[in-house]
Amino acid sequence: MRNFFIFEINPDIKKMTQNSPYELFHTLETIYYQSRDEAILSYHFLSQLIQPIKVRELDVSLFKRFQENYFYTKYKNVHKMRDIYRKENTKLILNKTYLRLETNVIKPRFFEELRKNPNFFLCDFEEKDYFWIDSLESVFL
Repeated sequence: MRNFFIFEINPDIKKMTQNSPYELFHTLETIYYQSRDEAILSYHFLSQLIQPIKVRELDVSLFKRFQENYFYTKYKNVHKMRDIYRKENTKLILNKTYLRLETNVIKPRFFEELRKNPNFFLCDFEEKDYFWIDSLESVFL
C-alpha cells in the first residue's frame, strides 16, 4: 500500500526546485520526521514552502468528475475509489495543508483530476519516492 502526501508548492519554490526535486523532498521529509516539540517551528517553515490547498474547489471538482463512477464514494473530505475490476483501492483525504493518498495501484484514478494543478508535489516518505504531478505521462489513455 502506497501512502502519498501531496503538497501544493509555492510557485516560486517550484521554479527553484523544478530540476532538483530531491532537495524539496528532503526538506519536506525533515519536516515530516520532526518531533512534537519542534512542530510549531516546522509548521512555520512548511508554510513558506507550500500554499493552502483550495479544499472546497478540489472537493467539488473530484465529485463532479467521479460521481457517475459506480466504484466511487465520498464522505465529507474523504474520496474513495474501490474498483473491483482494476483491483484499485484508493482513498484521498483533503486537508488545507496537504492531501493524503493511500492506494494499492501505481496509477490511481484520482491522478486524472490532480494533474490539473501542476504545483502538486507527491511524497511517499516511507518508500522514499517523490515527483511532480505534471511529470506524469498521460495516466489514462
